[in-house]
Amino acid sequence: MLHAKRIHLPAQEYELTEDGRALTTFSLRGGRTGARFTLRGVDYLVRTHRFSGVHELLDADGTAVATTDRVGRGWNMTCSGRVVPFRQTAAAAREYTMLGDDGEPAGTVRRTGHVHAGATADLPGMELVLQVFALVVLLLRGRRKRAAAAVRPASLGL
Repeated sequence: MLHAKRIHLPAQEYELTEDGRALTTFSLRGGRTGARFTLRGVDYLVRTHRFSGVHELLDADGTAVATTDRVGRGWNMTCSGRVVPFRQTAAAAREYTMLGDDGEPAGTVRRTGHVHAGATADLPGMELVLQVFALVVLLLRGRRKRAAAAVRPASLGL
């Protein structure tokens, strides 16, 4: 199981561990780009398309390893010609369930802690880099929702 824990609040920096072993760190502060991380010596970029809600996982050469469609109550991750569906299973987009080929729940990714301090991913059978991608997408989705909620009262003049 993967666990992302916020280690530096203002910069939105996270430490990623797998079963207690440190894997990498990443930051969500580059709001327009998404996040960068290094896993097993390979650099990756999670690129966010601001207006479409689409995310891409790019390797060091800029090649797309995986993509999502618009992340909402339900979304799909496409990788290596395979489509993996995720469906929201908790309020406020705090948890998504990965569906297997048979349409049954096969894993989860969820935000944890107070003030969205972290996230966990339990996605058996999925490559590690794709698990990290799903976890980062969940955190970026939460940040996008919080930013939108902050703008609404300001736009209404409240």
